[in-house]
Amino acid sequence: MHEFSWFHLIPAVREGFGFLAQREASWVLPTSWTICLVLVLIAVVARLGLERAKRRGGIEALVPDRTLTARNAMEIYVQALFDLAEGTLGRADARRFFPLVGTLFIYILVSNLVALVPGFLPPTSNFSSNLSMALLVFLVFNVAGLWRNGFSYVKHLWGPIALMGPFFLVIELISLCIRPVSLSLRLAGNLFGDHMVFGIMSGLVPPLVPIPFLGLGMFVSFIQALVFTLLTTVYISLAVAHDEEH
Repeated sequence: MHEFSWFHLIPAVREGFGFLAQREASWVLPTSWTICLVLVLIAVVARLGLERAKRRGGIEALVPDRTLTARNAMEIYVQALFDLAEGTLGRADARRFFPLVGTLFIYILVSNLVALVPGFLPPTSNFSSNLSMALLVFLVFNVAGLWRNGFSYVKHLWGPIALMGPFFLVIELISLCIRPVSLSLRLAGNLFGDHMVFGIMSGLVPPLVPIPFLGLGMFVSFIQALVFTLLTTVYISLAVAHDEEH
């Protein structure tokens, strides 16, 4: 018996949209779209708050709102994550790649936390969903490496010793190709396991007992989003590093 999602009440989702091979995974798309829509709405509200602050002019434009508004929350989030990315990529590259890094973190975090809401399943527990994000990261850091270093990015795959080039090339190609698979499996496995443990404990013990597992689930959700994002910045940093640093 497949796990229940509120989206299964929608006939098209329940029937797997008529084209998905696995009906049990049909909830991934509508859940992902809903999360994206919510995040876009929050971003729009935060932007409107920022524009209102700018219209005040002078020092008043830099003063935060008195309460925890969408603008304040997003400014705190952006500053904290940007500082983290800057430590790995440097300021210039952090500004260049932050739209990707920032979007990945907040989407993965919210997708993970959805698992703690009854009747919702986390898209990040699905390997295919995670693989799509990991392939995007794979494409970005390889294109960035080629753009920054040109042929040197390909040359370093051959290794420092010409005679052993084919051996190094195979190892480097395997290392590159395994990165998106590793990112996908790590995130999906941890979220699936955490969701299963929380679900089992919720059904076996009295209502208040699973609260510690709820806290653990929130912690795991945050850590997994952070790990995915940090590895993304590391991969980009390695790709755009100068040739003499390889």
